[in-house]
Amino acid sequence: MRLLPVLKRLFFHSPVWSAILVGLLVLCVSSLFIQSEVERLKGEALFRAASQVGIIRARLEGEINANLAVLKALKAEVSINPEMGQYRLDQLMEALLSEELHIRHVALAPDLTVKYVYPLAGNEKAIGLNYTANKDQVRSVLDAIQLNNTVLSGPLQLVQGGEALIARLPVYLSSQSDAPLWGIISAVLDYQKLLDAAGLSENYYGLLLGIRGKDGSGSDGAFFYGSEQAFGKEAVMTNISLPHGEWQLAVLPENGWSVPTKRIYLLWASAFFLAIIMGAAGYFLRLVYQQKIQAVTIANYRANFDALTGLPNRFYFSQRLESLIKEVRRERLDFAIFFIDIDHFKQVNDSLGHSAGDELLAEFASRLQHSARDSDIVARLGGDEFVIVLRNVQDVIQADLLAEKLQSSIQQPFNIGERPFLVTASIGIAMYPIDGEDVTSLLLHSDQAMYTAKRAGRNTHFFFNEGMREEAEQHLQLHNDILRGLNADEFELHYQPILNIKTNQIEKCEALIRWMHPEKGRVMPDAFIPVAERSGAIVNIGNWVLQQACKDMRVLLDADIDVKISVNRSVSEFHSENAYETWENIFKENGVDSHRFVFEITESLFMDQNSARVNVISSLRDIGVQFAIDDFGTGYSAINYLRTYPVDYLKIDKSFIQDLLIDEQDKTLVEVIIKMGRALGILVIAEGVEEPGQLEVLQQFECDYIQGYWLSKPQPLSQTVSICHEHMSKQNTL
Repeated sequence: MRLLPVLKRLFFHSPVWSAILVGLLVLCVSSLFIQSEVERLKGEALFRAASQVGIIRARLEGEINANLAVLKALKAEVSINPEMGQYRLDQLMEALLSEELHIRHVALAPDLTVKYVYPLAGNEKAIGLNYTANKDQVRSVLDAIQLNNTVLSGPLQLVQGGEALIARLPVYLSSQSDAPLWGIISAVLDYQKLLDAAGLSENYYGLLLGIRGKDGSGSDGAFFYGSEQAFGKEAVMTNISLPHGEWQLAVLPENGWSVPTKRIYLLWASAFFLAIIMGAAGYFLRLVYQQKIQAVTIANYRANFDALTGLPNRFYFSQRLESLIKEVRRERLDFAIFFIDIDHFKQVNDSLGHSAGDELLAEFASRLQHSARDSDIVARLGGDEFVIVLRNVQDVIQADLLAEKLQSSIQQPFNIGERPFLVTASIGIAMYPIDGEDVTSLLLHSDQAMYTAKRAGRNTHFFFNEGMREEAEQHLQLHNDILRGLNADEFELHYQPILNIKTNQIEKCEALIRWMHPEKGRVMPDAFIPVAERSGAIVNIGNWVLQQACKDMRVLLDADIDVKISVNRSVSEFHSENAYETWENIFKENGVDSHRFVFEITESLFMDQNSARVNVISSLRDIGVQFAIDDFGTGYSAINYLRTYPVDYLKIDKSFIQDLLIDEQDKTLVEVIIKMGRALGILVIAEGVEEPGQLEVLQQFECDYIQGYWLSKPQPLSQTVSICHEHMSKQNTL
């Protein structure tokens, strides 16, 4: 009992003993922490390995399914045209195959005897091969017929060299259970190219990797790729799904999951150091204080800084720039603002992948920081747009020299994915106060100068000048006019029906915004949407459109019109972290079912693989909102994102439909898009249908929906109700 008072006295009255007692306590706690940390590090290693396994599985399955989609499209064609000859096969394959696919050749075998091969050159000996008489191939052929599904065999050695997978898909002349068998479609897939495209290597980021389950036999099957050691006791394994059967994939570090000794020593060294610091400063008080400060710091950081680059975001940058303007206004100083946009950044994402794009953005931001002075402000506004505010820049000559220096720094090679990569940037420059005295005008004017640099050929810099001022002022005036018009109820929605040509029912209507300007009259979207995109007013427009569409949905339902409304959404609207909450609240406030809405987006939304945007899309799909890819075929169309981020509709751009009857290339492209949509389970809408002949061709191709002047021009809500009622009346009288 007498020991406790002694310890209290030592702790509170002797700084040396208090430090020792706190230090011992910290060491005891640290011992438990280190043990926990060792387990956590092992768990992290396992989690990372599981993540890598998941990535590999997704890539492999994606590559396999992308290639097998060609067989499904071919099967659909054969079902329609069972007498298809060599010329039609060549025509189809040239349309369906691309450089991303790894199909070496395809064979059509009606009555199980090879009759046509693509490409024919070099494969002539295959003609006449009877599968039932070939003991090496008859088993997989019979399996495919019995299962009525694609069977993937291999990998196996080819006579002409190399390894390959062989896919076989039976074709029946109808979907009935007793339908006659037409024959077999076979495809030889280049095994090594398939693995390379999926990014596989036997030593995958320091992990041993192996695959077994030859011929889709799963964990009991034969090992065929990588290292058998990967299937050790502590291996992380997953199954790669095939159309029928599966492979088993395993990864394992060469030295197991043990934590490096150096790391444990480092943890103990840190524990001793922490014990000394905490003992000297007073462990408990400092810990509580630091926890409070840390919580506030993290919250402030997330609100004010970009997660990828660590730079101030648009919100925080605007605050800092506003403070700087107040400061320099008092001291009568000048500064320059550089608006920087990476040239052809989208191509980096498309060619190297989104992870490489993120790496480039982070390295680019770091280079901008090193090029700037401590007193300057560097920020990321979003996407590949950055801004630097350079203080104490007295004139355009000094700004020009700094811009030249910055571009020289940017043009040095970036190391992306362990290889050098060259990029350039376009820079727009605005000077304070001659080019603007507030945040909005300075950003708008420097942005205007940057776009001028883009139009001049990129990889250069332009100063804002009087020639641009008039256009910039018009944009700023239009921005303010848009916001005023929204508050004054000058906007309205017109609707264009979308017809299901298989049922002849109007199932959807696309909402199209119109501006009834008090002075200019009706203003079409092309005149104000691009400005709204650049000024940020597109978010206000988008929210108004959804609000009004919800109100109009109530009118349509009260008029016994059962349709969905398609609403166009801008990529910019998905930047906001609370986009999903805003849109969900609009649905709830108006009391409408979110299942009745389709969001039309562009392909570019999937090109910039931003996790926040992906989360918004996933959350909206969870509450029933469908998605359509608008103007499909005009951008970077790729089957990859359609597999990764499933959409419900593809809208064929009207430019392809306009020349459908006179341009064979457009006709073939439209046919391929429709068949690809069918193979992926995605419905297809053809825009811009104006002639009966176009409708007839689309019906022959088994397109799902049409939209265009042939059916109706965009009309106000009241006339849309009349059009729908008139169409329903005609249907009821047939």
